[in-house]
Amino acid sequence: MKRMLTITIALALVFGSSALFADDVYPVLTPKNSTSMALGGSFTSIPTAEFSFFGNPAAFAAKKGSMTLLSVDTWAYVKPTTENLEVFNEFLKEGSNKAALAGSLMPTNNGIGAGASLGIGYAGRGLGIGAFAISDNWAAGDSLPGATLETDTQISAVAGLGFPIEIGDSIRLSIGGDIRPFYRIRGSYSLAEFINAMESGSETVSDNVNAGFGLAVDLGAHLELGSLGIGLAIRDIAPPFAVWTGTFDDLADSLETGGLPKADGTTKAVFLPSITAGLSWKPKLLPGLIDPALYFELQDPIAVFSNADGIGTLLNLMHAGAEVKFFKMLSLRAGLNRGWLSAGLGLKLLFVDLNAAVFTEELGPLPGDNPRSGFSLSTAIRF
Repeated sequence: MKRMLTITIALALVFGSSALFADDVYPVLTPKNSTSMALGGSFTSIPTAEFSFFGNPAAFAAKKGSMTLLSVDTWAYVKPTTENLEVFNEFLKEGSNKAALAGSLMPTNNGIGAGASLGIGYAGRGLGIGAFAISDNWAAGDSLPGATLETDTQISAVAGLGFPIEIGDSIRLSIGGDIRPFYRIRGSYSLAEFINAMESGSETVSDNVNAGFGLAVDLGAHLELGSLGIGLAIRDIAPPFAVWTGTFDDLADSLETGGLPKADGTTKAVFLPSITAGLSWKPKLLPGLIDPALYFELQDPIAVFSNADGIGTLLNLMHAGAEVKFFKMLSLRAGLNRGWLSAGLGLKLLFVDLNAAVFTEELGPLPGDNPRSGFSLSTAIRF
């Protein structure tokens, strides 16, 4: 175990230092899953089938298998007030004055945007296999003039294994890992240009689009000590990968001809490995009737302990959540996402999971610098 951990950290350091020789460092791209967002953004160190493909692969070692026929997450970066939702709904209507509506939403929300993800897969009994796609799109800035629309899409396949180690009746160590080939597309263009293209039906032009194939490795571990759980996940361990650079029109033309543009190797991108540690506590109150749970997660525990300057650093990297399940059907959730409150609820009907959340997340370096609010809706068919 000690040797494996040493090798893992060494690989993370090697590929992390390779960012110095890459042209661009890509951020982590994960779905705004409603359960996770309601719990303050906690998910990476929680070993459940719901999060296994983009969270902790230790869930592959679960005693029971879970088959997800389809999971759909949708979200919008709009502060969920009655007035803002009415404006957002009007923005979606054909023929509306989108420039004026977008301009009214941006200052109150530090930007606007939306995204979606789709997934399918099986996790548990030592195996994890699946595929998912994520697309996140947002406009940065607080006003329409000069605002930039950023788009980020990733399609991934996942194949992994999990191994459980039982120690007595109440101690269980789960270890898991996966290999994840992916295709990533990132681009940006003028928000005003995009809105004009929507209204006129013309093509959107951009000279800032990157796309390319890569391969990443994710590792995770989870220790169960009765009702207490300790999780660790190290994700996006990957070498630099070549990316094609061009315009959206060039990319669309290539897709229409049945192919993907090929990278010539002159431009490379890289991931910075992410390390997340967390605690969970699930006391047995009234099992099956009332099941509470508490979650606490540090986004970058090394930074917290090496560069700690008080409560500010802790809040900036902390995700915390609380959940209460009633009759294994209804879930009420609340959380703290880097200093900002979140809330949500879930309903499980046989094999259908329905979840919703409202959240605020911090885009700046410290809590309070640049908050962005939104809502998320998730549906899954899971056995």
